Amino acid sequence: MTVQPDDPESLSSADIVTVTVNPAIDVYVRTESLQPGELHRVDEQILVPGGKGVNVSCALEAMGRKSRALGFAGGSRGRWLASSLPGWAQWIPIAGETRMNLKVMEDNGRLTELNGPSPHIDPESWALLSAQVLEVLRPGAWLVIAGNLPEGCPVEGYRAWTKAAVERGARVVLDSSGDALRLALEARPHVVKPNRQELAEWAKAPVLDAVDAVRQALRMARYAACVVVSLGADGAIAVTQEGVWRARVPSVKVVSPVGAGDSLVAGMVHALSSGRSVPEALAFASAAATCKVALPPGVFPSLAQIAAIEQQIEIEAWRDVFWPSS
Repeated sequence: MTVQPDDPESLSSADIVTVTVNPAIDVYVRTESLQPGELHRVDEQILVPGGKGVNVSCALEAMGRKSRALGFAGGSRGRWLASSLPGWAQWIPIAGETRMNLKVMEDNGRLTELNGPSPHIDPESWALLSAQVLEVLRPGAWLVIAGNLPEGCPVEGYRAWTKAAVERGARVVLDSSGDALRLALEARPHVVKPNRQELAEWAKAPVLDAVDAVRQALRMARYAACVVVSLGADGAIAVTQEGVWRARVPSVKVVSPVGAGDSLVAGMVHALSSGRSVPEALAFASAAATCKVALPPGVFPSLAQIAAIEQQIEIEAWRDVFWPSS
């Protein structure tokens, strides 16, 4: 069931490649109000391809930027996933079924997520995907490694990919959690994008506000050139060895928050690879994430939509707070 790209040569020449080890079919249903134990008549049901790397590639496509998506897909759900995405996606077949996630949206904006179990990944499938990842690594390329590692994947797998990418002159953007994140940091990715909870888990310390986030992100920045922490409605922060910046975002009506963090990643990759500075990239990426929450499931913002919101993003430099002048 491996789906090849439209142009086989373009896979090795793509300047942005995303990897989604654990993609999904996301099933969205909307109801006025969720009442546990009661029968609900849903107003709508939407099926969209899901998974962090998939979302990043979809967001990049909406920005007019080409990428390649690699990953695993299995069973009838995997066939649906493959058929629902354009030719930029290429999948390694596995024996198990691609997971399915149920997301219940209420009229008040609340989202309840019920994520299905992940399929087991056998060593042979992992080796095939690793070979594809190694094939696309070249100087100047961007490799986005996103999502968790299902059972069967080596816990040090992301570290091995990151190490190989760095050695070949590619830039790695890492969006993961737990041991996969901790080990991959040892290989020095270029950008890391934890959310508040993932940062707190890595730091083994609470992250209650933006100041806590900056303090822990400064520790993480010992391992990565740039750490971007997503804070939801509180915006985002970017930390490098040169400075700290906070993005404050405007309030918008939330339709679905799913994919906002992935839009942030896509925005950072698009902006940084286009030559923008870190604070400029943070403003663009924060605008992309803000736009995404106001859009329906599976829909990602265009450059025009992002530009309209970007004008409302406030970027604050916090360097003097954490590096006081002597």
